[in-house]
Amino acid sequence: MNQNSKQPYQACILFLIILGTILSLNLRAQDTIKIKPAKKKISMKDTLDHKLDMSDYLINMHGFVPWPVIISEPSLGSFGLALAIVFISPKKTAKKEEQFHFPDITGIAGMWTLNNTWGVGAMRQGSFPRIGMRYNIAAAYAPININFYRNFTYLGEKDVLFKLTTILGVLDISENLFKNKLFAGINYTYANVNVSTKLSDTVNYIFNKVFNQQPEMTKNTGLLGLYLEWDSRNSIFTPDRGIRSKASFGIGRQWTASDFDYEKSEVYINGFIPFTKWWVCGLRADWQWAGGTTPFYLLPYIKMRGIGAMVYQGDQVLQLETEQRFDLGLRWSLLGFAGVGKTFSSSRFLEDPTWHVAGGAGFRYLLSRIFRMRMGIDLAVGPNQFAYYIVLGHYWN
Repeated sequence: MNQNSKQPYQACILFLIILGTILSLNLRAQDTIKIKPAKKKISMKDTLDHKLDMSDYLINMHGFVPWPVIISEPSLGSFGLALAIVFISPKKTAKKEEQFHFPDITGIAGMWTLNNTWGVGAMRQGSFPRIGMRYNIAAAYAPININFYRNFTYLGEKDVLFKLTTILGVLDISENLFKNKLFAGINYTYANVNVSTKLSDTVNYIFNKVFNQQPEMTKNTGLLGLYLEWDSRNSIFTPDRGIRSKASFGIGRQWTASDFDYEKSEVYINGFIPFTKWWVCGLRADWQWAGGTTPFYLLPYIKMRGIGAMVYQGDQVLQLETEQRFDLGLRWSLLGFAGVGKTFSSSRFLEDPTWHVAGGAGFRYLLSRIFRMRMGIDLAVGPNQFAYYIVLGHYWN
């Protein structure tokens, strides 16, 4: 067995060791918490307005929230279904004011679309408040049939169907530097991807010119990154005020179990301003960059409601968006959103001088007052597309 073939196994073993260590520490921490049995009947109504509210259920029963999603993504066949079961519970070892700000979250999910894309995955988000550490762990398997849209300078817009059979693992650990608002972190993302497709001779030629990669391959990517994050939002679900900003840089090399030498970086800021008691203004700016021999399926793309996934890709992507939420009362809200994005590339085959605009409207219901968690539906329009989204929390999350 050569050195390259050992890399995915080494990465998997390292990932499992770290995963087991964190889960073991978390279980020990939970063992030290004495949770008194509930003395009252769990209610699904809020004591304030007697409306449907899951706060009491989540706090006392470690309850789950079913999150159904209708997939309208054109790149994945325009229709599909997904279901996530999300378990949420407060962090009882945290300070009283912080127990609901960053709760423990465990989720399992599955999805299927009309073009026979399917996938399963699981994730865990938690923290150790006493040592100021947060962590995220995720794993997934998905055979994805996806159309990559390319507006080639000499051929016009072409869509090419690829099958990406993906095994994915993610580990993210961060440490509190200042008042549970400033965090420094390290993350690692490993993926084994088998790529298959059928291209015409012309498209195959241009594909090799653009990416200097074979359109059919089985490759490993391992991206090791560092980041600095500021998060002063009053909720990780649906914030009413605060700022979340993050700057990250990652590198993929042979020693990170990657078959590609590449780099990725991202800087973004999400801000929420309560102009009045019933009006919350959200602002978002996001810049992404990829360098080296980044695999074509990992290049940055415009990610915005109303714009299809991977339709507009480039070496760099800049996105600006705003969302205005108007609360009609304690429970119901209406919102409108609009944004613009552009890609930048050195390749003349991927030149895209256009700023792409998308926007839409939606509604929210306050599903949990204590966790500040809202859920609802958005309708969006963009360049030659209409889409709908079922949103739990905030779309920018």
